[in-house]
Amino acid sequence: MTEANILYPDQTIGILGDSVSSPTLLYFAKKMGFNVGMYSSNEDSKAIRLADYKYIGRMDDKQTLKMFAERCDVVIYNSPSIDSDVIHYISQFTSVPQGDSLLDISQDRLIERSFFETLNINMAPYATIVTLEDIYQAINSIGYPAILKPIQRGLLGDKELIINNQADIVAASGLLDSGTYIMESFVEHDTDYSIIVTRQADGKTVAFPIVEAIYADEQIMTAFTPVNLDPSVEKEMHRITDEIAKNIDYVGTFEISLFLAKSGSIYVNRVAPILSPAGFLFDFAANVNEFEQHIRSIAGLPLTAIITGTPTVFQAIRQKEYQRVQTQWVIKGNWHFSFYGNQTDNPDDPVGHVLIPTESIPDTLMKIEATGIWADIDFKSKYEKK
Repeated sequence: MTEANILYPDQTIGILGDSVSSPTLLYFAKKMGFNVGMYSSNEDSKAIRLADYKYIGRMDDKQTLKMFAERCDVVIYNSPSIDSDVIHYISQFTSVPQGDSLLDISQDRLIERSFFETLNINMAPYATIVTLEDIYQAINSIGYPAILKPIQRGLLGDKELIINNQADIVAASGLLDSGTYIMESFVEHDTDYSIIVTRQADGKTVAFPIVEAIYADEQIMTAFTPVNLDPSVEKEMHRITDEIAKNIDYVGTFEISLFLAKSGSIYVNRVAPILSPAGFLFDFAANVNEFEQHIRSIAGLPLTAIITGTPTVFQAIRQKEYQRVQTQWVIKGNWHFSFYGNQTDNPDDPVGHVLIPTESIPDTLMKIEATGIWADIDFKSKYEKK
């Protein structure tokens, strides 16, 4: 006997939107026995080539979106930039368990901060900015340095402005012409963390082990687990995670980004409905990865209890590192490479990653540093700390 809210093999999962993780998501869906439809505006994407059903169209092409949705038993979106109106529209024709509310929270920094305030979760002090006068007034309470960010993530390429002194405020006038911004205090910190969580329709959650991350230009470049945390800090991070998970209307895997200030305080930076690069670690660092857990939750299946695996390091490969990393491809027997097959002219775009299961995270970070390929990443502060 089948249950209406359960997906079974040979039913169809649709993937809406394209990202570097789409081919992996598609692979695990097919491995579990599902047919996979793919909707993308990029007819050359690797995921489109792998899908059973292919739909090419813009995100405002309602006719093609409707045909796609009606072909699928359930749809997963795989991009945090998809407009929630699109999700609302296709929900008329198929099931979208992730819903649209977490998209609204993650795309609008003001909504996101209001959400954190409602839960009494610590975050960097901020103010809403419409005019230059707002900056002059807010800086008295926020202090220097501060960061000016567009309310809508992705606006003007998500261009930010660091305000170190009063002279920098004048440079903000051009940015404010494009819309409303927020200005938040720059909280000094050395360590960023990521917690990957999967949530079921009944609200039950399973969290992966905490990951420590190194960022460059807002993208995770290096990550590793396990992490060395004071037990009280780890307990508080899990409490924050549970509080967020209880108060979102979402089914699937998502990421909570946090950082630890020099003062010892924990700050939440973001919650996002994404399959994060930080979660790629769990191919080796746990008995199940974020992709399989995501599909299990979407399909209404019980989630796998996490068993900690091998300590692992993730290292992103950008376009500008692609040629040089090929030497490592030949000589590193314990480096596990993945390449996304995406075409890009931007030297900072990720084109792949390497996973390195290890007995010693500090030794592995030193070996990555020794290649000289990722000269802009501060490995030293991490392996010396550990």
